[in-house]
Amino acid sequence: MSDQPRRSGPSDEELGMDRKISRRDFFDGASAAAAAGIAAAALSGCAPGERSWSASPRTPVPAADGADYPPGMEGLRGNTQQALSIPHSIRDGRLGSVVNTSSVEDTGEHYDLVVVGAGISGLAAAHFYRKKNPGASVLILDNHDEFGGHARRNEFHPEGREQVLIGYGGTQAIDTPSIYSDTAMGLLKDLGIEVDKFQEFFDQKFYDRWNLAQEGDTVFFRAEEFGRDHLAVRGKDMPVREWLKDAPVSAEALDQIVMLYDEPEDWLPGLSDEEKKRRLAGLTYTEYLRDVAGVNDEVLAYVETLTSDEWAVPASTWGALDAWGEGYPGFDGLGLDDSEASPLNSYSMRRFWDFEDPYIHHFPDGNASIARLLVHSLIPGSVPGKDELDMESVVLAEFDYSRLDLEDNEVRLRLQAPCTDIRHDGHHSTAERVFVTYHRDGALHRVTADHVVMAAWHVMGKYLMKELPSSQRTAMQDASKQPLLYANVVVRNWQPWVELGMRHIRLTGGDWAVAQLDYPVSMGGYEHSKDPEEPIIIQMIGAPSTGVQSLKQGAITARHQVLKRDFASFERSIRQTLNRALGDGGFDAKRDIEAITVNRWGHGYAREYTSRWDAFWPNGPTPAEAARKRLGRIAVANSDAAPNAYTDTAIDEAHRAVEELGKA
Repeated sequence: MSDQPRRSGPSDEELGMDRKISRRDFFDGASAAAAAGIAAAALSGCAPGERSWSASPRTPVPAADGADYPPGMEGLRGNTQQALSIPHSIRDGRLGSVVNTSSVEDTGEHYDLVVVGAGISGLAAAHFYRKKNPGASVLILDNHDEFGGHARRNEFHPEGREQVLIGYGGTQAIDTPSIYSDTAMGLLKDLGIEVDKFQEFFDQKFYDRWNLAQEGDTVFFRAEEFGRDHLAVRGKDMPVREWLKDAPVSAEALDQIVMLYDEPEDWLPGLSDEEKKRRLAGLTYTEYLRDVAGVNDEVLAYVETLTSDEWAVPASTWGALDAWGEGYPGFDGLGLDDSEASPLNSYSMRRFWDFEDPYIHHFPDGNASIARLLVHSLIPGSVPGKDELDMESVVLAEFDYSRLDLEDNEVRLRLQAPCTDIRHDGHHSTAERVFVTYHRDGALHRVTADHVVMAAWHVMGKYLMKELPSSQRTAMQDASKQPLLYANVVVRNWQPWVELGMRHIRLTGGDWAVAQLDYPVSMGGYEHSKDPEEPIIIQMIGAPSTGVQSLKQGAITARHQVLKRDFASFERSIRQTLNRALGDGGFDAKRDIEAITVNRWGHGYAREYTSRWDAFWPNGPTPAEAARKRLGRIAVANSDAAPNAYTDTAIDEAHRAVEELGKA
């Protein structure tokens, strides 16, 4: 399939870049009204992006300050330039050129708790604080126009579908709920989430019904890496050699790939289990395959994106010991102890032993529903006419963003309000309150609080909390998140996927590591697409990378690159990629694409430690331990505090932070 040499590429017109379906005046996915008064993209040195065309535009639901309904906004979302402009000006020491920093309006507001960051960790911190202190007043601040952090909801109204089409723009699922702590699972239960119900909501026979190959069994070899495009779809029980027999690789490379999957050797003979693991701990996955297993460059190109979806980094950066722990090919011959009892298994942030949890614990909007349930539990009036929400009714609930920050609310959620400073009123050991300053509507405002939970990215903590010891501020700077791209592409049907017999594609390079059909979840009155002729969302995941660098430096370099790109460049890349990968199934981007939302997360996954790049790991002490220390009335949450890029971690860290405040 798709065995034609790659030509110069179709024109923008052929790709449908000029297709005028519908357009509104948006900049980087934020409305002009919402952006008014905010220092725009010039602050970050980046040109504003463009907005995508959308088939049947949703009538915006008014939100605070006249802004549009955030889940229904298309184009470039996630870490938009509007959301990053003030944080970047703080980072670069330019806040004074944006706003008069000598003039701060004291709002007169005092809260029991101020939370900086409205991601799941920040919202969970408010939940735990209120549970511990019923009736407590809480203010939650966030720099984005939407709550939930990476748990982001995207909505569409394509032609041919009466019901809204819901996608997720970040956190996918409740991953492995069987290992959730009592605290994290207790919060889900408090919100009315019963994870066992996903057995019913997730159509587990969907893929077999349409003969779609399982995840991991389709690879698109790109001409840029292999000389010609080729789509390899693996049929059920198909041997690896037959699966890849027509792939554009040499006979030697094919033999080596088959060996890695089916016949890996013990390439570290004579070493003990501990010695083998210590050797792997000092290598990347690519270094192991090249220097220990002896595979050639073609094989390295084949595996380069194998780790990108799960870890947001390529094989050339991800640790070999971690790759073994996740079951990537090439390690079975080593005979390593994968039991919990093996002490060296703690080298990986992930557990090495097997779990039985199927990957089905997924809301239509990913974990955005957890964030929405948290917001409604904190602000009951956020959904008019709905005094109670549960895991089903939240799916189609319409939040009124104008009700999130009302004066009468015990809990107020203030969006588009980036924090600029957190400090005690006096020495932190004796102060009775904390000053919290934030930017909104072109000016600085200040509130006071008994306690603060700093649940924003730790890289911002260095700049927001100048009271911290220099060593703690440096530790916060270590938490450089891995950049990610989550694009939702609405197509008029999914017949090409049925024609090709697949549901998930791994791409060997370029902007995108994965393209896949949306998960088949129907719940709370929401219906997933059931007929190949109906509209559906194709999700595309990208893990921007700059090659062989440490995880931290690679994240910084890639983030700078991805934040400079406008929407049109992503849209063009999406159209080209899908045309090439799905062309043999009859896909035509110009005809078939109805809407695109690109959730650009310059600050994405929490950067997890790996012994290949972090000499202190696993024996410690770690930068995260130093960064999360409480200072007086200020506690620190966020998944960076672990660090671990999972929802249960964000919840657990929120709980720890609130418990620490009890000691203040």
